[in-house]
Amino acid sequence: MKNTILLVALSAATGLPALVQANDYPNKPITLVVPYAAGGGTDTAARIIAKKLARKLKQPVVVENKAGGATQIGTSYVVRAKPDGYTLLMGTANLATNPAFYKTLPYNVKTDLTPVVLATDVPVYIFTSPNASVKKVQDIRTQSKQGRALSYATAGVGSIPHMAAEIFNRKTGLHLQHVPYKGSAEAVVAAAGNQVPLSFDNLAPAYGQVKAGRLVPLAIAADKRSPALPDIPTLKELGIPVVAASWWGVLAPAGTPPAVIRKLNTQINDVVKDKSVQDFLLQQGIHTVGGTPEQFTQYIHEESEKWQAIVREADLHLEN
Repeated sequence: MKNTILLVALSAATGLPALVQANDYPNKPITLVVPYAAGGGTDTAARIIAKKLARKLKQPVVVENKAGGATQIGTSYVVRAKPDGYTLLMGTANLATNPAFYKTLPYNVKTDLTPVVLATDVPVYIFTSPNASVKKVQDIRTQSKQGRALSYATAGVGSIPHMAAEIFNRKTGLHLQHVPYKGSAEAVVAAAGNQVPLSFDNLAPAYGQVKAGRLVPLAIAADKRSPALPDIPTLKELGIPVVAASWWGVLAPAGTPPAVIRKLNTQINDVVKDKSVQDFLLQQGIHTVGGTPEQFTQYIHEESEKWQAIVREADLHLEN
């Protein structure tokens, strides 16, 4: 009895419950929330990572899609979750861009979330349908200057593809109209069906349509060509200096035990270093990253500063 009382007192004083929880973690299924609809690039990466992570942790890792609100719905859900490591977020670059577009958000990225690991870096492409009148990037300029109103689809307002398109507008002096969707899956279908003549997106959600010949990549917004599609030129090569990449990483609610964060970080780093994972993702234009929670925290800060400055300088607004 005395030993039990002593253990309880010691636990309360030293935070032993959190340590015990971390050692026992996980002992039930984990939910990985994707703030976009199923079938998009974020969803694709989340599912392959979840599958491999489940094997390592010996517990199911269930991907749950909560789309809408420029990722605010899914992010808010995770922020409100119990900070025990069983509800995680596949965060996107919207964590860095949303503060520039919205005066108020239902969460504070710096205080309501704990970064675990940066998983991927994903360049943006310009796509079109083979049935569209646009056959190359120069056609976008030509047709726009001839007075034709061209529009482009993206996964949503504030996404990096949206930002890339708006920078493209300003670098070229064009006024392409934004048509935001609730995720890449919907945007890709619209572009492949020629409902929208252009799409700014990552390769992953468009991969199946590209492979089937229903979507044509015109250019990549990167410093160099991607091994995934080596024949596709960079916008820089075409005289349009636009470089933009999405990124996806895992975060947990603030207050999650540090030992749980460390365990997740170690295991997810192992997953993104797995050659089968790297090969599968690279084929779809997704580059794996990895690193420490501290590095991811700093990266989010740097991305926030960069994109918020671009939004101010370019005078971008939610109205499209």
